[in-house]
Amino acid sequence: MNKEIWKRSIWDQKCPPWPCPSCSAGVVAVEPGSFKHAPTKASIAESAEDWWGPENVVHSFVAWGMCSNALCSEAFSLAGTGTVEIVPDEQGGADYEDAFELRYCHPTLRLITLPKQCPDSVAEALTFAFSLYWVDRPAAAGRIRVAVERLLDHLGIPAKSKKGGYLPLDQRIDAFSKNDPANGAHLMALKWLGNVGSHTDYVNADDLLAAFEITEHALAEIIDKKSASIARLAASITAKYGKP
Repeated sequence: MNKEIWKRSIWDQKCPPWPCPSCSAGVVAVEPGSFKHAPTKASIAESAEDWWGPENVVHSFVAWGMCSNALCSEAFSLAGTGTVEIVPDEQGGADYEDAFELRYCHPTLRLITLPKQCPDSVAEALTFAFSLYWVDRPAAAGRIRVAVERLLDHLGIPAKSKKGGYLPLDQRIDAFSKNDPANGAHLMALKWLGNVGSHTDYVNADDLLAAFEITEHALAEIIDKKSASIARLAASITAKYGKP
């Protein structure tokens, strides 16, 4: 996962290299001439105040995106907000540039790569988390927690006790951890951040991106069993070419 591209703004009507969720080969590119922006009514009204400066501008924007892979050409509708940022110029002074933050994209961008065999229920919860990344990060953390619950469902980890009561997620993760402690610890970390997202109004971008990275790794290990697969490949090479 390249976390840095998900922190970047849209500058000069160009997107960061966000991977196309349809083909994974291309990136989203803004269609020439489609990018439109305008200050909000409140921003225009505030421009008459004595304290106002260009950095106080608030924009709304819309644009049309297209996958750069000609064999795909997936189309995207983009929308969001914008500001004016102060940047240094070549003479050592200051200049102003428009910077825009994505708030909506359809189809939803995928911040991580999901295994081909990822259960639909898990993928659905994570797709919600991806769409919420730009608008409600605590809610996105909560959807990652839901993805953990659905993953445990898929793996057959009981959700109810023998008496029929629902088991807390901690106990279900503990049950999973008996056979896979390393990934159990990863799932528990996701659970803790999901709890924070459910009970507070703030989850920072770095922590949420870290949670997505943990999710990507855990799914690769649990669903694709990537480490076990690599270990088998290494063993086969050693058996074939190693010293007798």
